Amino acid sequence: MPFTPSFKTLLTHLLLLALLAFPTGAMAYDLKNNAIAHARNGQLLLERDRPAEAIDEFKAALLLNPYTSLSAAIYNNLGLAYRAVGNYPYAFASFQRACRIQPTFSYYYKNLIETYAAAGRLGRVESALQKIVTKNPDNAEAWFMLGLLYKEQGNRKQGKLCFDKFLKLEPESEMANAARNAF
Repeated sequence: MPFTPSFKTLLTHLLLLALLAFPTGAMAYDLKNNAIAHARNGQLLLERDRPAEAIDEFKAALLLNPYTSLSAAIYNNLGLAYRAVGNYPYAFASFQRACRIQPTFSYYYKNLIETYAAAGRLGRVESALQKIVTKNPDNAEAWFMLGLLYKEQGNRKQGKLCFDKFLKLEPESEMANAARNAF
């Protein structure tokens, strides 16, 4: 009976060949540098008002570097590009992903709320967030987002109340500085 290597054996051999083909650390280094290059290219294209092309660059950067804090910034920029072409569902998803990777960075939440406003969805989002804080009044993220939402709507009083509730829950976070300086 002829020998048929298992999938695990083939995978191991491919990995060994890859390691022999690249000097120590070169493969990971090249991937990271290529991700940064794609992210920079995407940023330049976005600045030159070419968001459709920027989307491709940001997606390439994320494929090469999906699990680092750099990917939060790339997802944010991808969201900006999607928003610029009017693809709001993908913009929402991109900003939400950035918020999940770096949950204490207020700028990503701000971009998400601004995108909901651009899509005409603030009413729905407000209802959803109100339900969340009604069920769980200790949900600091929901209070922060409500504060941003009311700020976006120009409702200073409600925004300040929400930010105050957020500050009682998270007084020392980076987002606390943003909440304190919101109005």
